[in-house]
Amino acid sequence: MTAQRFPHLVGQPFARRILGSALDSGRGASAYLFEGPPGCGKKTAALDLAAALVGAESPEGEEGAWSRASRRMHPDIRLFAPEGASFKVQQVEHLLAEASLRPFEGTRKVFILDRAEDLTAGAANRLLKPIEEPPDGMTWILVTTQRSVVPATIASRCQSLRFYPLDEASLRTVLERELSVDARRARDLAALSGGSVRLAAWYQGAEGRAQVQEAENFLEAAASGSLARLLDWVEAAQHERRGLDRLLGVVWVLLRERWITAAELPAHLRLMHGAPAHGGGLSKEALAALMQALVRCQMALGRNANNALALTAFALAGAGSRP
Repeated sequence: MTAQRFPHLVGQPFARRILGSALDSGRGASAYLFEGPPGCGKKTAALDLAAALVGAESPEGEEGAWSRASRRMHPDIRLFAPEGASFKVQQVEHLLAEASLRPFEGTRKVFILDRAEDLTAGAANRLLKPIEEPPDGMTWILVTTQRSVVPATIASRCQSLRFYPLDEASLRTVLERELSVDARRARDLAALSGGSVRLAAWYQGAEGRAQVQEAENFLEAAASGSLARLLDWVEAAQHERRGLDRLLGVVWVLLRERWITAAELPAHLRLMHGAPAHGGGLSKEALAALMQALVRCQMALGRNANNALALTAFALAGAGSRP
């Protein structure tokens, strides 16, 4: 019964068990906070839960309720995102006015707020009482990738439910189904994305492929032993800004793949189907040094270090590293 109630959610056995038990017992929370990394299925779970709560009273059933809700066409399942950079008081006032109305098709309404971390202080304060004391038949689902940023006053009034990055098998299932990629490509995308469907889809696109190529460029420069080429890479990479964390994550995956091969470790430890295009000339010692330097670089950037200096220190760990 639980699996049927969450037909679109892949993986997430813990969330399935908790939500399924609530549905089976009829004692679900009036407000939930779904937290977890991007692309792990939080919003899909919210829509599945909403369809289960509302669809039982709908002539079209849960699947029809989900279909309309996902297209933002169901009057009793409303999906909200911030209008602009954040949820402001005016937007919250408008959605509260909708929440005060009786359900259109049954006896229950479900309001889903995506990016709950973007609630302003004023908007969060306005939501406190409606979330703590919702009208009969009202369920709130707040979705966030940054649980620590959601105001504590809001989080404490919700039942928190943690979602986790998808395991490789689950993510590959989604990618093969949603992106129509073959099993080999799905394996590579799963490795690059760290369990995020959204990020995997991005890596399948032109911008994502370009970022993977930039990571390959680093391996090529490091293997060449050319200081000039390494510094050229730093010059290009330091301007990535918001995409820098992603780029360094890809560099880490490629370095790890090369290190496993260089260390002659079993092939099943590799994450990707195909080997990186570059870096074959790097020794296992050089690769290990680069991986350690990359961790230090990421820690420095996390402390708001200068991009150019942190990247240069990392890149120079590969200077003269050819065997």
